[in-house]
Amino acid sequence: MLRNNVTRRKFLQGLAVTGLGALGAQVMAACAAPGPASSGGATEATGASGEPAATDVTLRVQVPPEAGQSVMPTIFGERFQQETGIKVIIEETIYSEIETKTQTGFISGTLQDLLYGHHRWLFINYLKGIYMEIDDLLASDPPADFDDIYPSVMAGNSWNGKNFSMPGVVHPGGNIAVSYNKQILADKGLPEPQEGWTISDWTELAKAAADEAAGIFGLGFDSMSAMHYYSNFSRSWGSPDSTESWIMDAEGTRLTFNTDLHREIGAWYVDLLESKVAPRKADYIEGSAGRLFVAGFSATHASTVGNVNSFLNQIGGKFEMDAVLLPVGPEGRQGTCYSGNQHMINSATKYPEEAWELLKLYSSTEAGISMVLDGKLQPNGHKSAWTDPKVNEINRMFGVTDRLLTAGIEPYPMPKNTRFTEANNTFQNEIDLIWEGEVSWEEHAPVIEEKVQAILDLPLPE
Repeated sequence: MLRNNVTRRKFLQGLAVTGLGALGAQVMAACAAPGPASSGGATEATGASGEPAATDVTLRVQVPPEAGQSVMPTIFGERFQQETGIKVIIEETIYSEIETKTQTGFISGTLQDLLYGHHRWLFINYLKGIYMEIDDLLASDPPADFDDIYPSVMAGNSWNGKNFSMPGVVHPGGNIAVSYNKQILADKGLPEPQEGWTISDWTELAKAAADEAAGIFGLGFDSMSAMHYYSNFSRSWGSPDSTESWIMDAEGTRLTFNTDLHREIGAWYVDLLESKVAPRKADYIEGSAGRLFVAGFSATHASTVGNVNSFLNQIGGKFEMDAVLLPVGPEGRQGTCYSGNQHMINSATKYPEEAWELLKLYSSTEAGISMVLDGKLQPNGHKSAWTDPKVNEINRMFGVTDRLLTAGIEPYPMPKNTRFTEANNTFQNEIDLIWEGEVSWEEHAPVIEEKVQAILDLPLPE
């Protein structure tokens, strides 16, 4: 239940109309430039004018420091503090520790007011009562640009019709964008990938581009082991109007992995691994297949659309690259798989109204633009951020991927009992045994299905 603080609510709404809702370079220029992200700890968002205005309200914000994720919250927290007098404290939490620290912090009463999440733990934490439901607020005091959010993104963040988050980073798929090294392809006299290409086209190109003697691979993936990354690729197979290529049924109760279709996918990938067209872990640079591409040792690489931006920054002028959507499958299916990060309000916060105003700012169109221009990430859930000209000057693939988001992306592979972390850890560990050549698909796919299904059969966590 929200506190009955009408005066403060009206004050904050007035600011949202007159100041915090303004778009454009003028407002962004007034924001203090963020310093480099630290490895942890708290920083106060002080605002461009120096000392914050006196206030009895402090909002603590949970953010991860890695990969530019703290940049936008810091910039917009400073702006919010400057314009409202509400103190904003940015508290960095290592990304891999957020799931556990959110749960323990809630139990101990030390959790921040605004929280950061990922689909992996989003729903399980909601069912534990950690996140505040926001449907009443969406009805009575929605963000001014709420209609600009892709419907499939909001739907993909809800649980049984309940909303408790606003979209942060949005991934139409973990392997949705295939970056390619123009120089490798030109040296081999090979054509560059084109929109509408097929997996067969990719296979042929990768085999022709690979050069084992020179240490060059034809293709790579950010991951073919995590359930949501594997799902993005597998969903390109099968007929466009079916879900036979999903690894789990739509209800999230049954694994559908040990099938002829997935066996075909497995045979495709194992063949590429064994013929050194695709790298195994021993071939990675710094533990990453993506680093192979950046170093010029892979002709093509499938990753998030945001990683195209990262590759461009890391490569600089070493070689020319471009990107194209993940190819369609044998029957023309374009696989997508929603995953991403979200902003939530701690259900135990003392300041729900103030937290809601800051949450709206963090999930706004202009925040989505800042995530790309300032944080070097990718946009949030707003169509206007994905199609913004300045955003697309940095990475044209954001505009290309907009059409998938506009059409609607397929949901995250979430178990009905919300035990994704358990299921994913098992799936990932076991399928890696196949990819690394330690066991065959035929002998181990039934084992994977049995072990993951045992987790799906467990009750909801308490």
